[in-house]
Amino acid sequence: MENFIVSLNCVIPMFITLCVGLWIRHSQVVPAEMFNQLSTLSFHALLPCLLFYNIYSTDLSVAIQPALLGYLVLWVLAWFGINYVFYTFTEPDPRRRGAYIQNAFRTNIAVVGVSLAQTMMGASGIALLSMAISIVVPIYNVLAVITLETCRGKQVDLRQTILGILRNPLIRACLLGILFLVLGIRLPSPVERAVSSLGSAGSVTTLIALGASFQFSGAARNLKPILACSAIRLVIAPLCALVPAILLGFRGDMLGAILVCIASPTASTSYPMALACGSDHELTGQVVVTTSLLCSLTLFLWIFLFKQLGFL
Repeated sequence: MENFIVSLNCVIPMFITLCVGLWIRHSQVVPAEMFNQLSTLSFHALLPCLLFYNIYSTDLSVAIQPALLGYLVLWVLAWFGINYVFYTFTEPDPRRRGAYIQNAFRTNIAVVGVSLAQTMMGASGIALLSMAISIVVPIYNVLAVITLETCRGKQVDLRQTILGILRNPLIRACLLGILFLVLGIRLPSPVERAVSSLGSAGSVTTLIALGASFQFSGAARNLKPILACSAIRLVIAPLCALVPAILLGFRGDMLGAILVCIASPTASTSYPMALACGSDHELTGQVVVTTSLLCSLTLFLWIFLFKQLGFL
């Protein structure tokens, strides 16, 4: 019963915050366009503060774990390769193929992942996840560009891809946090508190904006693909990542970081990229919404299972 309560406590704050966003949107308390602005504000200012502070405020020996980072990188590349080959041979429509592949490997680690880690793990676990974000998110971005460009028959512009990654405020914040941590640079105490407060606001406002984005119009005609994508994103991919991780000896916060990285819902940034690249943006948006809604249940079950088995 104790593990059940602990697991429930991990996901309930995230679920309630998502529901608050959904309620605000449908109660029309504020204009609908405000949520896009709130999401933009969080992405460009508040979440970067959170990621910077998580890395900046930790112990260097705790934050950098080569075994964990190496495993995540190898798994993401391998899982991407498997799905790219599979959908190339099984899905003739390149627009839909791009949506399937993005969903399979790309997770909302910087939004849902960080929010979950704050209730699930201690300071060392959050630092591990923040460091993982600085490595995994750029890989996600590169693979997403490769997927969407090749699925519409175009060559990948490597230079533009790298520049796009370097302009990403989340990546910049992580790199700046690593720089401050390695060089031992400390901010004045009032500045530290301000950055910490802004970061705390970021995780909340982003989840509210995500909850407000829940719209199910047109989902009926894509019901089977949506359910299949949700199962792959929330059940099959975590299973394929976590079993080898356990066999390799990952436990505690390191296993928790892998769980959060791999079992999070489809990345919300998949939708605008799909729209810009001529992929099936409608299906992509529906999968982002569905997996974001269902992840509270699946993450609870994953956490409870591993608590019961003594792995977390």
